Amino acid sequence: MNLARILRATTVLVSLLIGFVSPSYAQVSAYFSPGASCTQGNNNVSFVPGGAPVTASLCMNSSAPAALTCGYTAVLEAAAVGENGRFTVTAVSRTGSPFQDLNSDVAQLPLSIVTAPVTVADLGATVTAVGNTITPATGAANVLLATFTITPSASATNNTYVISLNSASAAAVDADGQCGVTTIPTDAPLTATLNLNRSAGPAFTSANATTFSTASSNTFTVAAAGIPTPTLSLTSGTLPSGVSFTAGTGVLSGTPAGPNATYPLTFTATNGTGSVQQSFTLTVSGTASQTITFANPGTQSFGSTPVALTASASSGLPVTFTSNTLNVCSVSGSNVTMLTLGLCTITASQAGGGSFAAAASVSQSFGITGTVPGAPTIGVATPGDGQATIAFTPPTSTGGVAITSYTVTCGSVSKSGTASPITVSPLTNGTPYNCSVSATNSLGTGPSSATVSVTPAAGALSLISVVSRKTHGVAGTFDVPINFATALAGSVSVEPRTALGAPAAHTIVFQFSGQVTATGTPDARDAANAVVGSVSATFSGSEVTVTISGVPDNKRLTVSLAGVNGTALNVSASLGFLVGDVNGSRTVTSADILQVKGRSGLSTDPSNFLYDLNASGSITSADILQVKGRSGLAIP
Repeated sequence: MNLARILRATTVLVSLLIGFVSPSYAQVSAYFSPGASCTQGNNNVSFVPGGAPVTASLCMNSSAPAALTCGYTAVLEAAAVGENGRFTVTAVSRTGSPFQDLNSDVAQLPLSIVTAPVTVADLGATVTAVGNTITPATGAANVLLATFTITPSASATNNTYVISLNSASAAAVDADGQCGVTTIPTDAPLTATLNLNRSAGPAFTSANATTFSTASSNTFTVAAAGIPTPTLSLTSGTLPSGVSFTAGTGVLSGTPAGPNATYPLTFTATNGTGSVQQSFTLTVSGTASQTITFANPGTQSFGSTPVALTASASSGLPVTFTSNTLNVCSVSGSNVTMLTLGLCTITASQAGGGSFAAAASVSQSFGITGTVPGAPTIGVATPGDGQATIAFTPPTSTGGVAITSYTVTCGSVSKSGTASPITVSPLTNGTPYNCSVSATNSLGTGPSSATVSVTPAAGALSLISVVSRKTHGVAGTFDVPINFATALAGSVSVEPRTALGAPAAHTIVFQFSGQVTATGTPDARDAANAVVGSVSATFSGSEVTVTISGVPDNKRLTVSLAGVNGTALNVSASLGFLVGDVNGSRTVTSADILQVKGRSGLSTDPSNFLYDLNASGSITSADILQVKGRSGLAIP
């Protein structure tokens, strides 16, 4: 028997299946295995068209009760004519083959694998010869017969090729102990199939950049080709918020939250041949949406301390606040000033900018509830005969409810009144007293002020307080305290209301520690010591009333009395006149405008009379127009 016919090949898939038929005393089967070893059950080999050679091994399983194989012949062939010449056997590595057919074609390599089994190679015996005698191989599993080196041509472009053993392939089986000595070996047919599967490295087929809009949903598919089909992964870079990547489909999708930016990414495509990477740029453009988070400050007790607001925009841009209830509360920056009791509503806004659209505004409402007044500020204590007159200024917070009275306490003696100053009696001359004052509204009495010390004594007349007085229609008379200890060039007290009457005049009231019998000589002069306007004076009880007409607005004056009660007592008080300066800053600002606007529609009372600029008895649009008309003015 010619041992080993070789060659005939085809395609790209390598399937090795074995069949066999032999005499009843022997069983022989063959199979192909990838590489240079025998692994039954895997007859697949991958190749690249025109690429590197691949290896496949022919293996055999044999068993018999007596002797077995003396050698074999293998003939390879392609599956179809169209597959002729697609693969070439360039090398054969055989095992255990000293006994060879002298006309074997193995020495004639390379041999092209075609459909007709014309190329024969004797792969020889599987055992060692002793002299001229060859002993059959005993039964064994997974015996490596030969390893073929197969080179694919560039024309092998099908996905799958099949190379099989031609029907001329067979194993020589001998029943006695020596091959061909007493009996002729019997041919046992061999069948096996090798599958050659084309492979291709991964390559990206999609663009390496895309742009996503923040205003809509976006989709982009990352694609790569290869055999087998590559798997995709995002291996570096961070996606913007709102965008995701699905590796199974390669889909990049979503609506980015912004901001506008470029996002460098790296995608990797992988199959059995290796991996490739693609540098990718995702550009985000458009205006992204944003939201506002605004915490409700909760119910507040009326007071002079501003309420701090807390809000933020998801964009990180600053939030602005506005009051929807200017008669109840006003806003400056992020602080709320409480104007009166009621429901305060604040709106937080963010107008957008850069890559962000305007946010939806968010409003919060909270109640402002009344409380007792704050502590008044104690002023000058003027001793008298068996009495003391205590001056003070109202507290910064009324508690949201009009103050109904003030109580001055000196030692164990208390007196109440509706305004400063309050005279406390009877007191003991020569005895020092510590005096304090507290304010009361409908909710109760607030804390006491600090104390001032005074010792009553019989003696000369003295000035105890100065006020600027005006009558606000049916609402009554209200006084603005004047700090007569302040010099004309200093931080003088301010009269923010307009002059009244015809001719228009201001009324300054000097209050003394005892009975006044003569006004003395009144005078009004500016910083240049020039006489200002027309001045007159009257007295009643312990008060001297000075009326000054022709006083220009936005002016500092010193008003004085010389020779009160016909004595050497000379008194004076310096103050400023600036319509609309309700907070006494000596400048009309937006804060003054907001405070007047916030009380529009209210009737005048002790808590709000300063905002009734024209002294009409109620706070109206006329007062708002007056303060607006003087915005920016400052007392020089």
